[in-house]
Amino acid sequence: LLLDWRISSAVGAVGRRTNYNDRHQDIIADLPWLLSGESENVVVMHSNQRTTIEVLESEMAMARLGDVARELLAMPFLHAELLELLFEPTPLLAVRFATVSRAARNGRPKLLGVHFRAGNRSPKRWNDPPRHGLAEFEAFLSCAVSLEKALGWRDEDVAFYVATDTTEVESLPSFQDLRRRGKLAFLPAGHQDASIIHLDRSQISLAVEGVVDTWAQWLTLAASDAAVLSASNFGVLAAEAGRLRTAFLGAQGCIPMDVIAA
Repeated sequence: LLLDWRISSAVGAVGRRTNYNDRHQDIIADLPWLLSGESENVVVMHSNQRTTIEVLESEMAMARLGDVARELLAMPFLHAELLELLFEPTPLLAVRFATVSRAARNGRPKLLGVHFRAGNRSPKRWNDPPRHGLAEFEAFLSCAVSLEKALGWRDEDVAFYVATDTTEVESLPSFQDLRRRGKLAFLPAGHQDASIIHLDRSQISLAVEGVVDTWAQWLTLAASDAAVLSASNFGVLAAEAGRLRTAFLGAQGCIPMDVIAA
C-alpha cells in the first residue's frame, strides 16, 4: 500500500490508484478491501486528511492488532514516532534546515515559531479558501509576545520565526518593527517567494522550486521551543513532530492546544 498525500500526484507507479481526497469516512469503510480484497500488488492511495486514529480504532485494526492498536492509540506524540520511523531529511534538506534554523534563532537561546496561514493570498501558486485575513496577523504576534512573557523568557533571549503562505505580511508595521530589532526572521534568505508553495496543491513546476525551503521551514517550526499556530495541518503536524508541549492557536484569543495526543 503506497500512500500519496499530494492532490497533484508526483507518484509514478503501476497498480491501482484510489482517490480519497476529502473522503474521510470512505477510507475506513474500504479498509477490508484495501488490506485484503485488493488483487493489485501496488495501491496508490491519495488522501489529504488525517485518518491515523480512525484506522487504529476500526474493527479491522482491533481484530488484527488488538493490544498493539490500543498501545499505539495511547502513545504520546504518536505521529512524531511514525514520522521518525518512516522518514529522514535528505542531505540537501538537512543542510537547508540547518541554515534556516540558525538564521531564525539569530544567536538567541529560545525560538518561538509562528505559522500564519492566509490561504487565498497566493492565487498564482494554488487555489485555497481563505483562512486568516492579514489583519489577524497582529493577533498572532500579540499571542507570541504574551506567550513569551507567560513562559518567563526575556525579550532579548527570544527570536520569532514566521512561516506563512504570503509575503504580504512584510508590509505590516509590527512585522517590520520586529524584523528591524533582529527579533523576527522570515523566508530563507535570498529565495523570496519561491519558498512559498502549497505542498499538496501547487503544481509540480512551482513545487520543485520551493519544496526544499518549505520543508526547511516546517522543520524549523518543529525545532521551536514553543509555537503559535493556525488551524492548519502544516503547523500542527510540525508541532507534533517536534514534540512541543507549549503551542497556542493564534486566532480567536490565543487558545492553548494539545498536540501530545494524536
